[in-house]
Amino acid sequence: MKHKNILVFGALIGVAMLPLVSCSKKEAGHEKGKQEQNAAAQYDPATKFAVGVVNIVDSKPMGATYTSKDDTNARARIGGTLVSLNVTEGSYVSQGQTIGVISEARYNAEVAAGMANAQQGPAQLEAARAMANKSMADYNRTKILYDQGVYSKARLDAMQAQMAATNAQVKAAQAASVAAQSQAQVAVAVRNQGRIVAPRSGRVVSVPVTQGAVLMPGEVVAFIAAGQPVLKLYVPERDAKSLQIGQSMTMTDDAGNAVGVANISKIFPQVVNGQVEVELTSSSSDHFVGERTNLIVPLGRRDAVVIPQSYVITRQGVDFVRLLKDNKPLEVPIQRGIQTSTDKIANAVEVLSGLQAGDIIVAPQNVKPASGGK
Repeated sequence: MKHKNILVFGALIGVAMLPLVSCSKKEAGHEKGKQEQNAAAQYDPATKFAVGVVNIVDSKPMGATYTSKDDTNARARIGGTLVSLNVTEGSYVSQGQTIGVISEARYNAEVAAGMANAQQGPAQLEAARAMANKSMADYNRTKILYDQGVYSKARLDAMQAQMAATNAQVKAAQAASVAAQSQAQVAVAVRNQGRIVAPRSGRVVSVPVTQGAVLMPGEVVAFIAAGQPVLKLYVPERDAKSLQIGQSMTMTDDAGNAVGVANISKIFPQVVNGQVEVELTSSSSDHFVGERTNLIVPLGRRDAVVIPQSYVITRQGVDFVRLLKDNKPLEVPIQRGIQTSTDKIANAVEVLSGLQAGDIIVAPQNVKPASGGK
């Protein structure tokens, strides 16, 4: 009897709850319908964009390095102690400018000896000429007396031999004078080799020695970056075939924003380790040697799905777009590709996956309609 009463009581409670359950379902359905209406109203029909396939320039981001048109080294031409060093890293030098001096003490002594010998040469030559003139006078006098029968033929021959000997001494003195002058000039030239000069105008990149160091002939005193700054780019062999001299590339910062333009000035014809060296001139000039920059390298054309970049929503590192389904915008994830541009979209982005041709997307709120949208 007790169990029957409990069952009856439960049945009465269930009957009483039926209106409440029915009311709750109606409210939930009403709320769902309201959300659907709100969702349908959360886009501007003017921002509809029909996704299609567009032929774009195929490009790839690559890193390039700033260097100079010509790299040159200032070297020691003779050995010795570096007694003067006039440049440091970052110094600008002109061609022929003295940037260091090697000790000249040893070479000064050689110059002094050479100059002394050169100064003695004229005096020795003058003495030899005086002897030659005396010998000639003696010969002439002896010849007259020989013709008169006073002197014998043997004496005349002896005077002739003496005259020839003094003439030979004159020639030797002349040669010695020339040699002494040459020796002095060589000594001066060798001493001047102790002055280390800049072979080209440019900027000193590195100074690997210090003042007071003992240098060997040929040792580098300063590395100099000469000529116009250029960009060096190393492109894989398979991609280098599509590049041409004069072709332009966009320079970007780490965030992908365009910061300049670089043009190909030279493509080297040799493949090294599977890469081809490419030289470019940039629109800017003040850079560190070795500074890196980013380039967008064009590698031909291909078909791709492209949408306006303003239609992309990025949230916690994931990219979404608002895809229109049954007149309702649904956020779907996409995989973003390269940034590009088309005839109708100046700032576009490639979509690698998540969309296909024929899809309709709408822009996030507060975004103007894209050119070419439907």
